[in-house]
Amino acid sequence: MRLLRTISLKIFPYPLFSVTLLLAAVCLAFTASCKKDTAPPEKEKDTGIHQTVERGPAAVSLDVDKKEITIAERLNLSINITVDEDYEVNLPAFGEKLEQFGIVDYHTSQPVLTENNKKRISRSYVLEPFLSGEYTISPMKIKFFKKGDQEDQAHEIETPEVKVTVKSLLPEDMKEVKLNEIKPPVAVPRSYKVWLWSGAIAVVCIGVAAALIIIMRRRKKDIPTLDAKILPHQLAYEELRRLVAEDLPEKGEIKLFYQHISGIIRRYIENRFGIHAPEQTTEEFLAGLESDRSFPSQHKALLNTFLRHCDLVKFAEYQPQAEDIQMTFDSCKAFIEGTAEGVSHAF
Repeated sequence: MRLLRTISLKIFPYPLFSVTLLLAAVCLAFTASCKKDTAPPEKEKDTGIHQTVERGPAAVSLDVDKKEITIAERLNLSINITVDEDYEVNLPAFGEKLEQFGIVDYHTSQPVLTENNKKRISRSYVLEPFLSGEYTISPMKIKFFKKGDQEDQAHEIETPEVKVTVKSLLPEDMKEVKLNEIKPPVAVPRSYKVWLWSGAIAVVCIGVAAALIIIMRRRKKDIPTLDAKILPHQLAYEELRRLVAEDLPEKGEIKLFYQHISGIIRRYIENRFGIHAPEQTTEEFLAGLESDRSFPSQHKALLNTFLRHCDLVKFAEYQPQAEDIQMTFDSCKAFIEGTAEGVSHAF
């Protein structure tokens, strides 16, 4: 035992230092192994298309984020043109050469100054394919010309042609697609409630219609048959009866009485002879009668006296006596009786 202890003391004269050294060696070995296992991740592979074309002071690039998509995905396409600052640029028309895609969104940026007195203009599209297959995006023309020059002196540069593959979501071998068998038609249980309700409603409607027809026929029998044509003098007599019932002279409404009775005679003349009289003045009306052969000449004098007497009361503030009022009423009645159609009726 003494010999072993002596040997160990010779080899490790400092026990604490030896343990520390051993732990440090273990840590270094573990760190080295971790570095081997944690290698830096690889950069994500770029699957897009990036092509550039240059001509003179202009350079145009076309970028597509993917050259292969499924029909459910969208495609991001951007056009960038870099040109000298003293040049103007005309980008392609909206959607030019992109008719085979649906344009979901687009954006045209404002010119941005870059290094070496250059400016950059960009236009981006978000595209959506309609069908699967190979798509070719044809070159698009971009015009550029110096400021102050005419547009017909512009130079042209075209974007490069690119091809994009659109894959279908269906399996390549359609034979592997299994379709469920069509189920046989399901029998709908019959319900007689609909027919019963429909029949009941139809019976009620027929009964109501029949009742209305019977009622209308009975009413037609009870209502006496009236002559559809009412003669002008009959209308005038009815208006005179209502005027007498109002008893306007007794109420002191003499001017209103004369307005009503002159209106009755004018409406009668219009209905009887077809002469439009209510809106004419007395002078205009009487002058028109002189040339109208349909109006009986033997009644012109009576009508002249009647209308002028009414005008005196209505417009000249003439105050007629009771005898004058009665004479006016009798003149109106006599004129109607003398010019009525057929046999005159007693008032």
